[in-house]
Amino acid sequence: MEEEKIVSLTTFRSAGEYFAFETIRIRHILENMKPTSVPLTKDYILGIINNHGNMIPVVDFRKITGAKNYEENTDDSSIIVVACEDNGGEQLVSFKVDEVDDVLNCNIDDISKEVIYEVEPNVQKALTGTIKLGDKFIYTVDIDTIAKVIEQ
Repeated sequence: MEEEKIVSLTTFRSAGEYFAFETIRIRHILENMKPTSVPLTKDYILGIINNHGNMIPVVDFRKITGAKNYEENTDDSSIIVVACEDNGGEQLVSFKVDEVDDVLNCNIDDISKEVIYEVEPNVQKALTGTIKLGDKFIYTVDIDTIAKVIEQ
């Protein structure tokens, strides 16, 4: 009998859609705060925050995925700080999202490799799968791939 491969995912909402990061890669979930703006950066980079002495860029997840109609801030807006692989080391980046939703433990085989949600082409390759949970679809996001998009 084959052993199940379980992965823990933290789900969040952004512009009316649900996405998920691997829980093991999340370092902090912070209340929404105003980052310090940095001149001459891409429009989806809101600025930087100081978290425990680390200067971390804040990326608006809605803007990087190309969402058009959304509320700028909600009472549930949060910043998710994640760890990316960077030349064998760890680099922190954060994403402003509309709401952190839940933590799911699911079998890797239950994640479909098909992604029916279309976003900006360079972000599309960071969407690695889809989970159907009740009446909602949750799109899994590869943190290292989306971090490379941010650096471009």
